[in-house]
Amino acid sequence: MKVLTSVINSTGNVVYLDSELGRGGEGSVYSVKSNNSVVAKIYHQSITSDKQEKIKTMVNLRKDSLSSFTTWPTDILFNASGNVIGFLMPKLTGKEIHKLYGPKTRLQEFPDATYSFLVRTAANLARAFASVHESGHVIGDINHGNFYVTDKATVKLLDCDSFQIGTANKLFKCEVGIPMYQPPELQNISSFRDITRTPNHDNFGLALFIFLLLFMGRHPFAGRYLGSGDMPIEKAIKEYRFAYSNSASLMMMQPPPGTVHMEAIPFEVSDLFERAFSKESGRENSRPKPEDWIKKLDLLEKKLRKCNHKEGHLFSDVNKGCPWCDLEQKTGVVLFHAAIATATQLISAFNLQRVWQQITGVTEPGAAKRLPNPITVSVDPDPQLVEKYQKSKVRKKLSAIPPVIGFAMFLLIPEAWFVIALVVAIVTSAIYRSDGYSQLNQIWEIKRREAQQRWEQVSQRWLREASDELFTQKRFQLEKCKQDYEGLEQLKAEKLKRLKSERHRMQLQSYLQRHRIESATIEGIGSSRKATLESFGIETALDINSNTILKVPGFGPTYTRKLMDWKNKIEKSFVFNPNQEIPQSEIAKVDREIFSLKKKLEQELYSGSSELMKISNQIKVRRNALWFEVEKNAKELAQAACNVQYLKGE
Repeated sequence: MKVLTSVINSTGNVVYLDSELGRGGEGSVYSVKSNNSVVAKIYHQSITSDKQEKIKTMVNLRKDSLSSFTTWPTDILFNASGNVIGFLMPKLTGKEIHKLYGPKTRLQEFPDATYSFLVRTAANLARAFASVHESGHVIGDINHGNFYVTDKATVKLLDCDSFQIGTANKLFKCEVGIPMYQPPELQNISSFRDITRTPNHDNFGLALFIFLLLFMGRHPFAGRYLGSGDMPIEKAIKEYRFAYSNSASLMMMQPPPGTVHMEAIPFEVSDLFERAFSKESGRENSRPKPEDWIKKLDLLEKKLRKCNHKEGHLFSDVNKGCPWCDLEQKTGVVLFHAAIATATQLISAFNLQRVWQQITGVTEPGAAKRLPNPITVSVDPDPQLVEKYQKSKVRKKLSAIPPVIGFAMFLLIPEAWFVIALVVAIVTSAIYRSDGYSQLNQIWEIKRREAQQRWEQVSQRWLREASDELFTQKRFQLEKCKQDYEGLEQLKAEKLKRLKSERHRMQLQSYLQRHRIESATIEGIGSSRKATLESFGIETALDINSNTILKVPGFGPTYTRKLMDWKNKIEKSFVFNPNQEIPQSEIAKVDREIFSLKKKLEQELYSGSSELMKISNQIKVRRNALWFEVEKNAKELAQAACNVQYLKGE
């Protein structure tokens, strides 16, 4: 095959081609010797006159707004016969978007990316869509290979020659498309050649890729189907089975395990997803436009807050706690690295010696007072009780008179009515007596029991609330932080030493992780099934094990065996290199862990003195307030006991 070394541009000048940078099904991309800022796309086969006209039209329609977000053709390239064989376009920078939204590849390809970076990328993707739509064109062929992201979160759209290009006189249609990124109304069609695309079709794909970015690479229509049979992504899209919707249960769907839910983002953003994927979205202009996303995503990024525990975790302020910490704990998958500080940033104002002096300088609350013994409290019987009691004694003596008189009269006058009088006198006397002394005994015995109960309750509260245990615990915790801080260098050395002993495992894991399922050729597992696997957190050969695969909807023993065979084949091709140094990514991971721990310990130690002072003051305030109740209840119990004893003593 003859190697192409030069072509002719629209001005008739020769353009010399250099090395091949990439090859696709339609053409190859070459570097240009005379200009490092552009590349040349050369088609493998002769293209139709309609395609040639389309490229010429696109070059004439080029403008700055399109060039900012796309690799829009800048010039036409001809062969010696004068036929259009390709075009020049801006040189591409960045990486495929799936390397950003996939958690495992993100850690390697975009190690410093935070959630803020993902949100900004999503907003810039919407800006790219807006630039195309504002120019009267439609992207059409939306797929993960056509979007590139730079380390600045800027976005470029590729394969612009496949776009649907609109002019006043002619419409050049987009003839290709991947079903799992196409809207419900374009599912199950035999060919895209006769389909006129609309911005509303694009808006479905835009919402889908924004979802992939915000939800860690999870396809919005790849979930658990609660009905019978299989539910591939294309079918779920056609039937509007948005797995994360608030009404997903009505569609017999639920999100995969180990995912964040829609509540993790503001309602203003989640509502855009609901609109984009609803049954009404197929109506013209019903889906959110790029401008809608730009406004809400910019606002979301501004309102992100930092996690208190992990440096690299940022999340929406609608969350009570960090959703990424929770997700990492549940799945064991690291979603974001902690940012590594530069040498300048590492020069911190934190001074352990000075901070520790502040901590040790906080005055301790000291041990709580001993509770008084109510028995030793000196009190006299209640004067009112004494007065009532003395009256009851007089009444007690008087109560004996009626029966004595009645008995004497009975002896003198034995008629029957005197017997009746005697009985009445005795009963009256009994009532007269019971209203005094015995009633006082009952009342004060009840009061003594109530006072005893109140004393026991306040005693327990004193032991619990007036204790200096909280202060002691906080002080012990800070001492542990100080020890850990002083041992950070040793901890780092131990982690690096452990890495050396695990080189075989790390090399194998790294080798398996480089083999992405998305790029593999596995019989029966096409793009839709690959997307389903990715939505369940299975991205590379390293993620494959039989138990995990069998839990994915639509993957039974047959597909599981095929995936395991593919992984085993890769493992057999692995060769351990004992001379290979520890990967810088693993060393960087240790640096991040140590840095994150360092910042956490500094934060705890720095706020330690104020926390201790706060605890000490709270203990003192509680003691003062509670001691009043202690003395009051001790005196009440002593008084009640004294009164009961007084009554018994008499």
